[in-house]
Amino acid sequence: MSQSEEGVGRPSAPALLAIGEAAGARLRAAIDEDAKATAAADEALLAAATAAMRAGHTLTEIAQAEAAGQEQIRRSLRSEVLKRVERSGRQAREAEEEHHRAIGRAMRLGLSTREIAASAGVTHGTIRAITNRINPTSGESDAVIDAPAEAPAEAAPSSLP
Repeated sequence: MSQSEEGVGRPSAPALLAIGEAAGARLRAAIDEDAKATAAADEALLAAATAAMRAGHTLTEIAQAEAAGQEQIRRSLRSEVLKRVERSGRQAREAEEEHHRAIGRAMRLGLSTREIAASAGVTHGTIRAITNRINPTSGESDAVIDAPAEAPAEAAPSSLP
């Protein structure tokens, strides 16, 4: 029996285990956005794959060991990552709500949508949309809401009807 036939069905072979561990380390480093650890894991994965080929394992076995190592990391990190996503989503919603409340306060203060938009780094249309969402019964026209809090004394009268 050849070495490659002996390796079939033996995912616990040391060379294949090393591939799984290296692949898992590579995925973890990528998830953590750690460039140095990713490069080190890439080298370890290449070395493990080379050693597995020298030991007579097939490319299929090597690919399966790599996939198994990645899946093991996914299973182990899944709940932690999903909790972080949930927490950051909640924080994003809370921050958005606070942002909208601040915009509403600025509007009630009588600041123009363009002035608020400049401070928020968005368009004045976005401010109008947010204002309409937080106060849908507002009957104020754009002209009233967009008007500056105080018009300059030397401003020329508008030629609009």
